Amino acid sequence: MYNIWDVMLTNFSSAPVLFFFLGVLAVISKSDLSIPSDVGRGVVIFLMASIGIRAGAEIAQMPGGLIAVFPFALTALIFGVTIAAASYFLLVKLLRLDSANAGALAGSFGAVSSATLMVAISLLDSLGVTYEKFVPALYPFMDSPAIIMAIFLGKWGMDRQHLSNTSSDTPIRNLEGNGRKKLGTIIVESLTNSGVYVLLGSLIIGLIVGPERLEREMKFFYWMFRGVLCIFLLEMGILAASRLKELKFVSPLILPLAIMVSLVGGSLAVFVGISLGLSPGGAVVLAALAAGASYVTVPAAMRVSLPEANPSLYLGTALGITFPFNMSIGLPVYLQLAQFLAK
Repeated sequence: MYNIWDVMLTNFSSAPVLFFFLGVLAVISKSDLSIPSDVGRGVVIFLMASIGIRAGAEIAQMPGGLIAVFPFALTALIFGVTIAAASYFLLVKLLRLDSANAGALAGSFGAVSSATLMVAISLLDSLGVTYEKFVPALYPFMDSPAIIMAIFLGKWGMDRQHLSNTSSDTPIRNLEGNGRKKLGTIIVESLTNSGVYVLLGSLIIGLIVGPERLEREMKFFYWMFRGVLCIFLLEMGILAASRLKELKFVSPLILPLAIMVSLVGGSLAVFVGISLGLSPGGAVVLAALAAGASYVTVPAAMRVSLPEANPSLYLGTALGITFPFNMSIGLPVYLQLAQFLAK
């Protein structure tokens, strides 16, 4: 069993995390360092393809195949919806946020942070902790339902506050009217977002081709993963540091609430993952999915569906609070908890 301090030290001294701090330092020192947007997109596509193809290959080897994964996919969906719904009501009741901002921030909490997922995988690899390769591919099953639930609740709350032009007995209609996108369109776009699309497509490819025929490709993805991850986290460091100043416009209560939502969601995911038969490593990956806050799919959805929400709130919270917390404290705590429960 790994000591929590050893895990934290291993995490902080790993190359990908040090690249994150290099990006933070670049902003603080006013360096002109930047990652071209096309390079950034290419890095995300590679990482998602790597996760997806390895997940598909593992599922192809599992007795029962996709049927065996169904309970985990359903669990991910329930987590996404529940975290988004619980966060919304906490934000409205405790922080007195308006419905639009509460909905957007709740969607961020319920959806998945690809950066937190990548750091979790890197940490487990550094420690030599094995995990079920299909678990990272549960990403879209948690991400999309959380976004849809958050948009619905935001619109429902706006309707109750008489901020919508539609009648109070038809809150779902808000998702389809007033020039906003329909619910079906939101679902399709959240699933065809480049990163999620590549992950799902790669999973299907790995599932069809199988691990034996993918042997050469798997080596390529495995060898390149950590190096590409360093560039990804370098960009995350730049983004996180540049968003920190936006938090001065946010209620100070956001900090403890964001940490609480992350810790509770991640800890519950560990408990459920172990209960469903996942290894400690697999439970930590599930916790990374549940504990993160999205900064990619949520802004794209909320910009159109909840344009009244302030992007600085949900982007600043995701990149300035939730991600640094999980990277430094959350993931080591989830690993310690998973190892304790697995005894």
